[in-house]
Amino acid sequence: MYNKILPPNSQVLIKQSQLNDSIEQLAKQINQDFSGKEVAFLTIMNGGMIFASALSTKLNLDMEMDYLQLSRYGKSKTGGQLVWKYQPEINMENHHVILCDDIYDEGHTLEAAHDWCIKKGAKSVSSVVLIHKQHDRPYANYKPDYIALNIPDHFIFGYGMDLDEKLRQLPEIYYIPTPE
Repeated sequence: MYNKILPPNSQVLIKQSQLNDSIEQLAKQINQDFSGKEVAFLTIMNGGMIFASALSTKLNLDMEMDYLQLSRYGKSKTGGQLVWKYQPEINMENHHVILCDDIYDEGHTLEAAHDWCIKKGAKSVSSVVLIHKQHDRPYANYKPDYIALNIPDHFIFGYGMDLDEKLRQLPEIYYIPTPE
């Protein structure tokens, strides 16, 4: 179906069924851990939108939803300076905040969002990511609390993650193998 829009040599890295199963498992754990708590569920846009939508429909929690937009990438494939594009208007005081993002690559975006939520009075801040990319580059002093899938260091796209600001809508996660 997507052959006309996929770059040449693209390959599926994570199938839709595996994504669904992983999200279901995360939801069970989060439902258990946050049962009876007031939650502010914040999606980190744009990348987190598809994952957050899928996950949130499986959460049986007393929660408000909002989003934030903080980026290090823009149209680049490597991280740069953090830029705030939108800060949530939700009142975080006395709430347990769950930050939901697509990928933990180096962790700087999640770390900045976490620190901002604490400054805004959050009772606690936890983070959930769909993908944890394992590599040799330095990570921030921040680790996500919930991880759906660990992958090798590929540049990936689909299921919220972009390739030149496109292809976020793909229902699976793709990569383009590098020639050896």
